[in-house]
This record gives sequence, C-alpha cells and structure tokens, in this order.
Amino acid sequence: MAKVTENVQEILKPVLATKGFDLWDVLYEKQDSDFVLRVLVDRVDGEINMDDLVMLTELIGNELDKITPDPFPQAYLLDVSSPGADRKLQQPANFKWAVGRFIEVDLNNPIAGFEKFTGQLVSFADDTLTMDVLLKTKHQLIEVDLDNIQQAHLSISQDRILTSEEDYEWAHHKLVHISTYQKIDGRKEFLGELSDFTPESLIITDESDNELTIPRRAVAQARQSNDF
Repeated sequence: MAKVTENVQEILKPVLATKGFDLWDVLYEKQDSDFVLRVLVDRVDGEINMDDLVMLTELIGNELDKITPDPFPQAYLLDVSSPGADRKLQQPANFKWAVGRFIEVDLNNPIAGFEKFTGQLVSFADDTLTMDVLLKTKHQLIEVDLDNIQQAHLSISQDRILTSEEDYEWAHHKLVHISTYQKIDGRKEFLGELSDFTPESLIITDESDNELTIPRRAVAQARQSNDF
C-alpha cells in the first residue's frame, strides 16, 4: 500500500504544482469490496471549488493511466477531493504548511499530564512541533515529537459565539472573550478561562489566576477563540 501511494505522489506532485495546486495526501485503502484511491488536493492560492475538482479528476486519471508498469494490484475507484477545513496533518509537509495556524493534536504519550493540545503551531523542524498552548490561562511553548502524535488536524474552532448551554458546555475550560453591556470593576471586556458557568453567571479565571463572576444578564457577547 505504501509503495502505491509513494509512487502516485511522486508522479502527481510536480504535475499539480504546474497547475497551481498542492498535493495534500494520497490514500489507498479498501472500502467494502473495492479499493479506493483518494487524492486530496488544495489550491496553492485561494480556495478549491467543484469546477477544480472535476477538472482535476480528469487530469489525475489521465496521469495515472500513463504510469508503467501499472502500480495498482487490482481495479480501484478514484476519489479526488479537498482535504477540508479540519484537514488531517500526517506528513511532514502538512506540518510545515500549518506553521502559524491553530491545530489540535492527540498524543500517544502524555506531556505535562495532557493527552491532547490545541494551540498555534509556532514552528516545525527536525520532526518536532513547537506549539503555543494555553495551560491554566497562561501561554506556554511545548515541544511534541512527530512520533508521539496519534493524530493531528487543523483546528476549526478558532471563533465560536456562545449562546446556548451546549455552547457553554463545549467552551468549559477553554479561553473565552466576554463583552458586557455595562462596566464591571471598571471594564467591559474580559478574557480568561471559562472555569464554570451557571444559569445566572459565567465564572472566568484570568491570566493572573483571578476568578471573576459575570452575571449572564450583563453579557453582550461571549465567544470562544483560539486567537489569543
């Protein structure tokens, strides 16, 4: 399987690059009784669209037909698609692309007692990720070895308006930004970890470990954001 995907990547990557596209990943896997070749492609600039995918399906199909000897042990279905907004990060090239963006990683072995992190990928070098993460309302740089990553993907939860109880449950222990209608302790803007919430109040802990209770009737807007 690995040899098939490596062969396909070697053939397609330069061809797609000349057309302004980036080959994100190639997967060759069995689905029910069929084999499926999934080719994930994105635009180098701008967003990929359906017209692009239709054109790329024909282009990639033609390029695959030219490979000799045929690397595929049996017939397969070709699926050309976008990697998506929450795209998986698997190859070193994926992590290089993601530098400066917010990602989520699940670990094989915990670091500092945590099995997963969400934060900004500051750098990627020598198969090591450096991430800026928020731990107990304080920014910390952590290093994660590539072989310690169980799975990783681009974070799409970078800004979410909180209105329902489900929203607040989801944002529990995450960084939130709260705007109020009137001043509380001389301020109308608050940033901190949503440490608790009730039907009447939101309780946040700021970067100095100060706990503040904000009446929900005073909240103009509450949002969770990774954009510190």
